[in-house]
Amino acid sequence: MRDRSERRGVALLITLFFIIAITAAVGVSLMNLRKSGEELHQARFLLQSGAVVDDVLALMRGADKLGAVTDAESLNLFLLTAGFIPLELKELLVKIEITSAMGHININALKASKPFQDTLIAYMNRFNVQDALFMSDLLIDCMSGYQDIYKTGIFDEMPELYRERIVSKRHFDKIVDFYIRERHDNAVAKLPWKDLLRFDDANTTVLDANYITPALWQMLIPGLEEERAIELSSGGGAYSSLEDIDLSPERKEGLATFNLSFYQPTVHLDIEIVENNNSANVAFDYDLTAKKGKHFEFGI
Repeated sequence: MRDRSERRGVALLITLFFIIAITAAVGVSLMNLRKSGEELHQARFLLQSGAVVDDVLALMRGADKLGAVTDAESLNLFLLTAGFIPLELKELLVKIEITSAMGHININALKASKPFQDTLIAYMNRFNVQDALFMSDLLIDCMSGYQDIYKTGIFDEMPELYRERIVSKRHFDKIVDFYIRERHDNAVAKLPWKDLLRFDDANTTVLDANYITPALWQMLIPGLEEERAIELSSGGGAYSSLEDIDLSPERKEGLATFNLSFYQPTVHLDIEIVENNNSANVAFDYDLTAKKGKHFEFGI
């Protein structure tokens, strides 16, 4: 009798372990299936996001009315009327923001422009950056290509870093992080870099004076008050020459060292795509004259 009870106990224990094991196995399988479903959903979302960007590019290339953008006034009218476009496409929410791409200064012109170097260093000093010259040297190293000798040791620590130019804000942030580690100085991260810089592959400093940001006005004109910078940046489309900018002759003379323009038909598109818990952001510049997109950045 006792042996039979022991056998039943052992059988019950084996059955219990089996139930626990199979429950765990099924749980893992369900988790894998759920994960696979999520991955499939994300893959579909990525395809949808790419299709949205393709549609926007096709629309920009085929929009006959964009051919009417031929001067500062018509460009300003286009940006005012089409600056923000919210769309609902079935289950997708798409937000398109269009701004001038030329109100920011091209960081990749830093190496070839001594006035830009001096201005940037002076601006960093206003934010109490401890070693602004070292930060400037880091940036110059990252647009110098392959060299036998560099100004800094950034490539000793990050040999994989691209060296021909700074291609994006993400790339730029890696350089900032290296500076912070080397100098133990967080002040450099407090600069409004997003309002200052663009990442063009050409070595030109050309700026559209009609769309210069307040922060960039303050960098270009040392000592400029924030209120005046905001006033200057609100003149969209109103400037056709340096004489139209309400500044003293001395400050205009300082601006003359930079490549100011008063009509640059290159816009920046920022596209946000949202579906349930997924979101993607695609940003790029678009030349309205050449009808060509460039400098694409994709984040998810």
